Amino acid sequence: MTADRYARQVIHWGEENQQKIADAVIMIAGVGGLGATVSQLLVRAGVGKLYLVDDGIVDWPDLNRQLLYGEGDIDRQKLPLAKERLSAINSTTEISLIGGQVDKNFVMPTDLNAVADCLDNYSSRFLLDELTPEGVFLVHGGLEGDHGQVLTLQAGQSQPMSEIFAGACQPEGSIPVTPDNVVVIAGLMVNELFAILFGRPKLLNRCLVVSLADFHMAFLDV
Repeated sequence: MTADRYARQVIHWGEENQQKIADAVIMIAGVGGLGATVSQLLVRAGVGKLYLVDDGIVDWPDLNRQLLYGEGDIDRQKLPLAKERLSAINSTTEISLIGGQVDKNFVMPTDLNAVADCLDNYSSRFLLDELTPEGVFLVHGGLEGDHGQVLTLQAGQSQPMSEIFAGACQPEGSIPVTPDNVVVIAGLMVNELFAILFGRPKLLNRCLVVSLADFHMAFLDV
């Protein structure tokens, strides 16, 4: 029954917070490893509207971690597939697609509560941060191997991401990534997105660094 759909989470955070999720508008930049999981968790929670941004097609190396896609999707565009799969999970979420890359010609939506940075290169991340509208929260997620990080910034209030990660070099070649680390970091990003919607961000100007090698966690204030 539709009325029972969110019963288990409403027990935890209440009807008022569930309504905040239903009213929320979030943009997912990148619908690959992190973005495929972040978007799915948000849809399952009942988020009101998602903007999905990507320009990629499904390839074999994607299948170890990009949970919205399967073998039959090889060589197909990710965006329409993501919308189809997410709508099948929850038809009440409005999903708008924005094809292309985050570049100097990218136009940000104006009705956002938050942005999820699920991109895989620093130049696009820095530009996404610059383009995020004043006051809007951006939750950055990144990972490599068995390490990952989550950081929240607020446009116009926080230090620019380009300064926080000044000197960061994009790795050459393919970035090592395992499915377990993707799910962990994506889950932490969604937890922070919920906290933002509820008015209690936990990682604002604070980077959470996670190592699955020894289950070590550390916080870095930025």
